[in-house]
Amino acid sequence: MASFDGSTAQRIARYAFIAALLGLGAWMLRGFIPALCWAVVLAIATSSLYERWRSRFRGAHRDLWAAATFTTIVAVVLLVPLVYGAVLAVHEALALSRSFLESARNGPPELPRWLQNLPGAGDWIQALWVDAFGRADAANSALTQARPEALEWTRAVGSQLARRAVTLAFTLIALFFVYANRDQLQSDVPRVSRRLFGPTVERLLNRAVEAIRAAVDGIVLVAVAEGAIMCAVYAAAGAPHPILFGAITGIFAMVPFAAPLVFGVIAVLRLVDGAVGAAIGILVAGTIVLFVADHFVRPVIIGGAARLPFLWVLLGILGGIESFGLIGIFLGPALMAALVSVWRSWVRELPAAEERSP
Repeated sequence: MASFDGSTAQRIARYAFIAALLGLGAWMLRGFIPALCWAVVLAIATSSLYERWRSRFRGAHRDLWAAATFTTIVAVVLLVPLVYGAVLAVHEALALSRSFLESARNGPPELPRWLQNLPGAGDWIQALWVDAFGRADAANSALTQARPEALEWTRAVGSQLARRAVTLAFTLIALFFVYANRDQLQSDVPRVSRRLFGPTVERLLNRAVEAIRAAVDGIVLVAVAEGAIMCAVYAAAGAPHPILFGAITGIFAMVPFAAPLVFGVIAVLRLVDGAVGAAIGILVAGTIVLFVADHFVRPVIIGGAARLPFLWVLLGILGGIESFGLIGIFLGPALMAALVSVWRSWVRELPAAEERSP
């Protein structure tokens, strides 16, 4: 007869207690879970770089110094583009406000000649333009009506920015501790997982880590390349602030099918300014860059490294964004890689089980 310590009832109670503790801890830390997930993703994505950086340090506190300095580098890489974009955004918002105020006093700027000469629509567009902003009272009325919405929008944006700033701060704090305890985490996490779920779980963890690395390489690095190429295209087409719009294009390029929203708007702006050739060039260049990146480069990088068909990568990215937000770009492919790994292991084990059966 089995002892009480090893009884099935006691094991079930122990695992139920562990599950309850994990659920309670997750509920308590639910506001910080995005920051913890971002820290894990950044640590996995930069693991090879951090290992080379840590090898430069010597002494008893090498891990602390390496973690502190490398976290500072990551913070600078993340914060400098954000601060630069925020400063330019505020500058553009102030310039737009001044334009509206000048329109209220002196009337609107003249529409581009090609827009006025559109067959069958030029007169109608001109009449709408003049009717909306051609008189000072109409412009003032438009500004008065827009002011409450603008204040509400500003308040919402400020609240979101504050939340994102707090998330970023806790992400960097968590990232420092992940770097500082890297060796211990690398040994403890697989050991605890094997004890809870058996030896097969280690393969799932490896697949998830490989998928996150592949997602960072195939999504972030390719998006950075797309942004850099489109930055040069914007500069050649005479678009305003090509660096800022190139960075925005790179950010949107991380989400499938989102980059055309950015270079489409830039093309429309150049079209309104009368630069028809530049607008067409932006659309053509953006379409080519997006087509090559999404149909050739990303499938090779992500699908090959994560051992995952690109269809499931795409579904994982879109489903991850819908379920988890921006962090889902990386968690989605990791989850799909784990599921596909489970499927493949079952498919391999099925014939063996059928052969053993009488």
